[in-house]
Amino acid sequence: MQIHSRYISRWLWSGAFLIFLMMIVGGITRLTGSGLSMTDWNLIMGALPPMNETEWMSIFERYKQFPQYQQINMEMPLAEFKEIFFWEYLHRLLGRVIGIVFLVPFLIFGIRGYFTPQMLRRALLLFGLGALQGAIDWIMVKSGLVDVPYVSHYRLALHLLLAFLLTGFCIWFALDLKEKRAKKRSSKIAELKKWISVTALFFFIQITWGAFTAGLHAGYIYNTFPLMNGEWIPQKAWMMQPVIMNLIENPGTVQWVHRIIGTVLGILIIWLWVRTQNADVSPSLKLKAHLLLGLIFTQYLLGVLTLLFYVPIALGIAHQAGAMLVWGTGLIYYHDLKKKHIKSICK
Repeated sequence: MQIHSRYISRWLWSGAFLIFLMMIVGGITRLTGSGLSMTDWNLIMGALPPMNETEWMSIFERYKQFPQYQQINMEMPLAEFKEIFFWEYLHRLLGRVIGIVFLVPFLIFGIRGYFTPQMLRRALLLFGLGALQGAIDWIMVKSGLVDVPYVSHYRLALHLLLAFLLTGFCIWFALDLKEKRAKKRSSKIAELKKWISVTALFFFIQITWGAFTAGLHAGYIYNTFPLMNGEWIPQKAWMMQPVIMNLIENPGTVQWVHRIIGTVLGILIIWLWVRTQNADVSPSLKLKAHLLLGLIFTQYLLGVLTLLFYVPIALGIAHQAGAMLVWGTGLIYYHDLKKKHIKSICK
């Protein structure tokens, strides 16, 4: 790999890692109810936390003016407020770090002429998606500061899906920078591509309903498995009208859909693993299929345990992080299917 490509590849991989880390912190922020603790958005001055007791009291008094305190946390002492403030502050601080990590190398690479036109377009795409993600994050917070101190599960789903897309683009663009030699092509490649594409579709459906489950707090009900309080389908699953709204608004039904899609996704990856092992493909691709299979089994188990133990923070975060690992491994698997020389997109 040319030296310029190595620098840009490391830049992209560091971006993917930081987004992954921010997703974990974001999950903790959500599970601890910390997301509405910072009621202002100040890109520059907001980078510093309160430095003394007077500043803490000022911020705490401002927090008391909003619905989360007035409706939920009326008895919250300052010490507890500091705890939830920490996670939201850390979440926003990581966002600033990601912005700097993307911007500074981008300017350096651009000035030195490392980018080809294609890589420049890809970098600008990442910046655009990153800006959109920041805007959605603030819209989410802003929406919870008016009347109802909760964030819409639709906005939460969009926020999470964008994080997966951003991470996926970083990984894919980094993999494209690694030139590959032409190899003998298996006749099964087209079939494997089809199966991984179908799997990716179900994966994004699962992520969406996972976000719905989190946003509607649906993980705190029906905490049994495989039955849902003794039933395969909850009795109140179709109580809303029109009926289709139950799939996206009824917490019990949303959890049920999340279970079903998760099971289908697991079956698809098992089938993909079987087809990969029977295909005339490289040992490295078969190894990636092993890893993908192991991760989906682990992820399924984490989902069940998270439910059974009433969504403890550690298990909830592990489950969310596991989804990103499945996504990244699936992308690497699919990229490896190409197995052909890729023209360098860097100078």
